[in-house]
Amino acid sequence: MGGGVAVVGSANLDFTILLPRLPAVGETVGDGRFLRAWGGKGANQAVAAARAGAPTAFIAAVGDDALTREMVAGWRADGLDLAHLAVRPGVDTGAALVLVGAGGGNYLAVAPGANHALTPADLPGSLAGAGAGAGAGVLVLQMEVPLATTRAAIALARRAGVPVLLNYAPAETVHEDLLAVDVLVVNEVEAAALCGRGDGGAAALLHRRGAGCAIVTLGAGGAVLADAAGELHLPAFPVAAVDTTAAGDTLCGVLAAGLAAGLPVRAALRRAMAAAALCVGRAGAQTSIPRRVEIDALLETHP
Repeated sequence: MGGGVAVVGSANLDFTILLPRLPAVGETVGDGRFLRAWGGKGANQAVAAARAGAPTAFIAAVGDDALTREMVAGWRADGLDLAHLAVRPGVDTGAALVLVGAGGGNYLAVAPGANHALTPADLPGSLAGAGAGAGAGVLVLQMEVPLATTRAAIALARRAGVPVLLNYAPAETVHEDLLAVDVLVVNEVEAAALCGRGDGGAAALLHRRGAGCAIVTLGAGGAVLADAAGELHLPAFPVAAVDTTAAGDTLCGVLAAGLAAGLPVRAALRRAMAAAALCVGRAGAQTSIPRRVEIDALLETHP
């Protein structure tokens, strides 16, 4: 494919409490540890692609406050091209509250804020310059910005001949036209919402419904890929989970980086799963996303 990665999506200020266990409804669990980090599916995926070595452009909408400016500075430090970052004065940046229990399970609540203010007018006129000047080789999308913006981005990619990777998350409503992308990535819960089954068999169903390549992630069960070449189950890398936040986003970003670099989808997915394994061994969203050298090292120990 060649070129870089362009990500259109969400950005959140993440406020996380690490707990010995997740509370029941109405229960207070003490002895937590507070962690402030940056998140949002779009931002996480952009950071993951950049740290994996891909020139990456991030197109998003944010507010204009001190914490947001600190977050944007972190993106710049990771090398993201922010030429099309839309700043909305007077609008809150998206925010997420995350509770994480022992073993990495979590509860999440999100206030979308400026993410819902990202419009088709904020998109670049062409993807030729997206991806830190290299031109986009892959466009990455999720479902945390307005549907009209997502559809406009897909149309932009189609006109440019750029493959689309859609992480259909969250999967609150089924839009059949969005399933017909080049690469569709969902987890078990999202797969169940889209096609009625939340296991690896969903990959083949989603491929038949239009996805050029459908990938269903299964947590510790690995991932299943279905495309014109058939089905493949890849086992997960062994890891002691600390926090599963951003694991799926890390997989999507590193997968996109691999595809943009010209890797076959199966090899790109293997790299992406290695990155996700490293991610779940750490706390936080973007604080947990690994860099290329770490991914390479893990793959060397698990050929």
